[in-house]
Amino acid sequence: MKRIGLLAPVGLALALVAAACTSAVSQEDHDALKTQLEAAKSGVVQAGNLQPAPAEKQLTGWDTPESMRGGLRLVVTYDSSGPDAWDPKAHPLVYLTSEGMGYNHRPSKTNKLPGVQVIDATTKEVVASKLYDLGGEPTMTPHGLGVSPDGKWSYIGFTDKLPSGENRQLTLVINTRTLKLDKVLTHQGGQRLHHVMGFTDAQGRDRVVLEYGFGANGGPHFMVDPKDNNKVVRAITVEDTGYKMGHPFLTVDPAAKFLYVSLVAPAWRDELHNTGGIAKVNVETGAVTVVPYTGDHPIGIAHTADGQYTYVADGHGSLVYKIDNKENKVVGNTSAGIAGPYGLALNWDESELWVVGKGEGSHNTGGVLGVIDTKTFRPANTFNQPVNIGGAVIDHAFLHPDPNVNELWVSSAGTWETIVVDLNTKAVKARIPSPNGGDTHSGAFVRYNPDWTGEVLADHGGPHTAMYKVRQGIVAKLAAARP
Repeated sequence: MKRIGLLAPVGLALALVAAACTSAVSQEDHDALKTQLEAAKSGVVQAGNLQPAPAEKQLTGWDTPESMRGGLRLVVTYDSSGPDAWDPKAHPLVYLTSEGMGYNHRPSKTNKLPGVQVIDATTKEVVASKLYDLGGEPTMTPHGLGVSPDGKWSYIGFTDKLPSGENRQLTLVINTRTLKLDKVLTHQGGQRLHHVMGFTDAQGRDRVVLEYGFGANGGPHFMVDPKDNNKVVRAITVEDTGYKMGHPFLTVDPAAKFLYVSLVAPAWRDELHNTGGIAKVNVETGAVTVVPYTGDHPIGIAHTADGQYTYVADGHGSLVYKIDNKENKVVGNTSAGIAGPYGLALNWDESELWVVGKGEGSHNTGGVLGVIDTKTFRPANTFNQPVNIGGAVIDHAFLHPDPNVNELWVSSAGTWETIVVDLNTKAVKARIPSPNGGDTHSGAFVRYNPDWTGEVLADHGGPHTAMYKVRQGIVAKLAAARP
C-alpha cells in the first residue's frame, strides 16, 4: 500500500526562509515583506522576525522518524517571547478560537488574514486578538484552533499564495501567552491542517493531535509532544489504519487510551450506503480496532463521560450512530433532526445530544441545532426543532466548563461570531462578534493561573479530564436519585 506521507514533496523555500537571503527575494516578495513589517509596527499583525536561523539547523533538530514517515516538516522557528497578550489574573477562564477570511460563499467583508481571538468565558468580552501576515495572499481560512493541554501553545493552519504563484499550506504554532509565532510547519504531501485537539494520556503525558485533510480526504495526522519542542511522537497514516481516513474530526476517549478516527470507502459509497467506520487507535501501541457501519461520511464524534458509548454523526446521511465501546459495534442510529450534521456535544447530565446543523455535503450554510433525547435515542419532541440560533455555516459546539452556567458555545463562520446558547431555555443568550470581522471555527476553553500555568478544559476533541469527572458525577447523582 502506498504511504500517503511520502508523496512528492513541496518546496520548503518559503518566503520566510528566503527573506534571510536578500538575493533570493524578488521585488514583489520584497514589497510584500516590507508591507507586512510596516503593518507589524501597529501591533495588529505579526510578520514574525523574518530573520530565522538556517533552515537546515532547525530541520535537523526537530525531525523525528515519525514526522519524516508522515511527511511533516519544520519550516522556521521564531523567538516567541515578549509582553503578555492579556492578564490571566483578570481573565482566568478564556475561550480561544480562530479568525480568518471566511468561506468562498461566505467571505468576511473586513478580514483576510488568519488569526487568534481570546474571549473571557465569563464576561464574553474579547480580551486579545492577533492576525498573522506571512507575506502571501491568504486563500483558505483557518478551520480549527487547538491549545496544548497546559495552555502554552496554540495551533492554527491556513493556505496562502505567494506573488511567485507558489501555494503554501502552513501550520502555525503560537505562543499563547504572547500570541507571537513560534514555529511554522508544512506537510510535504500538500495536506492542509484542519482541526486540532489536545489531551493528557493515560501515562500523564501531554499530547496534541494535528489533523490534516478536508472533506473525506483525511490524514495523515500527527501526535506531537508540546513539552518537547512540539516534536512528532506518532504519525497516523493509511498504513496504520488499514483504510482510507475520512473527515479529520479526531477525538480521544475519556480515559485517553484511544484516538477515534473516521474511515471512509469512497469507491463503495457511490453504490452502497453505510460504508464508513471508526478506527480506534491505541494511543500507547498504535494498534487499531475498526468499528464499521457509521454511515457514509462520519464527522462529529462525542463520548459519554463513563466511556461506555460514543456517538458519531454522518454528515451525508443526516443520521447519528451510537457505538458500544466495550463491544466495538454500532448499537443504534437515529435521525440527526437537522440536515448535514457536523459537530456533536452532550449536555451536563447526558440526557441531550446537541447536533450542529451545518448542512454538510449540501448547502453548507446551516444555522440550526438539533437535539436528540439520549434515553429514547431519537430527536427530542418536547420543544420545537430545529433550534434556530440565527447562525450560518456553524461547525462546532462546546459545552461551557461551568455546569452552573449551562451554556453551549457555537462557532458561526458565516456570521463571523461565536453564538452562546442557554441550554435551559434553548435560546441564544449572547453573540460575540469576531474582533476583526473574520470567521471562526473550532476552539478551546482554558483555565489559567496568575503565573500562566494553565489547563485546557474542553476543545475540538470534547471535554478534558476535569470536565469529564464533573459530568460523570452529575450523571451518577441523577441516576442514584431515580426510584
